[in-house]
Amino acid sequence: MWRAVVQAVRPFPIPFTSAKLLLGVSGGADSLALLHLLWQQVGAERLVVAHLNHQLRSEAAAEAAFVAKTAASWHIPCKLETVAVAELAEKNHLSLEAAGRLARYRFLAETAVAVGADAVVVGHHADDQAETVLLHLLRGSGSGGLRGMQAVSVVPGSEGVVLLRPFLTTDRAEIEAYCTRHSLPFRQDASNEDVQFTRNRVRHELLPQLQTYNPQIRTHLQQLAAITADEYEALQAAFDQIWPNLLQAQGADWLSLDRAKFIAQGAAWQRLALRRVVQQLRPLASEISFATIELARALILANKSGTQALLPGGLRMQVAANELVFGSAAPGQLGTVPQLMDKKSVPLPIPGKIELGDGWCIQAEWLDDVSLADVCQNDDPWRAFVAVAEGAALWIRPFHPDERFQPLGMGGRSQKIAALLSNRKVARGVRPLWPVVATAEHPVWIVGSQVDERARVQEKTLRPIQLTCYRDEGL
Repeated sequence: MWRAVVQAVRPFPIPFTSAKLLLGVSGGADSLALLHLLWQQVGAERLVVAHLNHQLRSEAAAEAAFVAKTAASWHIPCKLETVAVAELAEKNHLSLEAAGRLARYRFLAETAVAVGADAVVVGHHADDQAETVLLHLLRGSGSGGLRGMQAVSVVPGSEGVVLLRPFLTTDRAEIEAYCTRHSLPFRQDASNEDVQFTRNRVRHELLPQLQTYNPQIRTHLQQLAAITADEYEALQAAFDQIWPNLLQAQGADWLSLDRAKFIAQGAAWQRLALRRVVQQLRPLASEISFATIELARALILANKSGTQALLPGGLRMQVAANELVFGSAAPGQLGTVPQLMDKKSVPLPIPGKIELGDGWCIQAEWLDDVSLADVCQNDDPWRAFVAVAEGAALWIRPFHPDERFQPLGMGGRSQKIAALLSNRKVARGVRPLWPVVATAEHPVWIVGSQVDERARVQEKTLRPIQLTCYRDEGL
């Protein structure tokens, strides 16, 4: 077994005997066998055990105590942590499986850095690999999913923390036989039998059924993963030559691609580009469906700009004439300018406020003590003083195609709102959802730019309305 373990992680440049390893140990057969094997071959001084209590089962505390006691008996340091996974799932709108994965890998990555480990090691085995490939196939995955898990990779969402799966070519039966030979009293997780979880249904229902068609189905699924992984690596190497030509700019949580160069690529490269965007900006978004990718591609290829799409992990894509912007805080594009959530008209109460996206708000309030001089001297583009007919309601909405307004100070002459935004250097990609405050009859304020002549405050105006657009930096 040791030879298979070493062979599985051969791409890892540091020999096990000289690396410091953090082992994720649940107490089950796979992780316990791996811990015992490494303890025997490497020694306790190079190992640290990590265990996360998900607080999902009544037995969880006892399992954590079992792992800690086992590690102590072999003189291996042990790090324990507890996370309320159910609360994490509800807060982030995730399934229990996805939330558990997020919490687990975050804990392992943070602990690895804290203890100075060269790699995180987990006990995923060959049967897990077959189940993973089949799950991805059922979800409509491409080659990225069909390659399954990798023996050497990085911890999802954690740049630079190496993740090793030494048992990836060892099946469950061999692992359990190892536990029997060495009298290892591993713990059985009862939730692994619960078929309400998709993976358990695949393990206990679908795979046994497929074995009636082909007894070697697990082996063939593992072979499919190995073949696809090699082909995927070659494909990525070729795409690495294309990617720098597509990428225009990027920041901590955003990036932009050249739209024309994207369109010039073949469909395969376009799909790879979109998947790479999601992987870079939302590394923990494990499920990227074909339908989502194709919807995004269709919007990009359409002969128009100003459209948007939502990608996995809440990642927003905005299509401009010359670029594609992804993320939530691109300078001058996303986050740093006000944007409506959609194209619906929303009533603006007076007094009151309306929340836009990314923490932006528009507030309206009556003013009883402002002078006409104060109004005329206002030089804040994000504040406007307006007058509307008594009883008139205000709305926040996008402007309509070819809609015109009457800029203040132009004697009633009109101008297209789109032209105004263009002249003010507002990026084309954010214009379609740029907020406009209006009455039912006409625009009142092109937010951040211009008041309409028909909403002009005059000496006879009794109660002007102050409109303010601001971003709550605490959000």
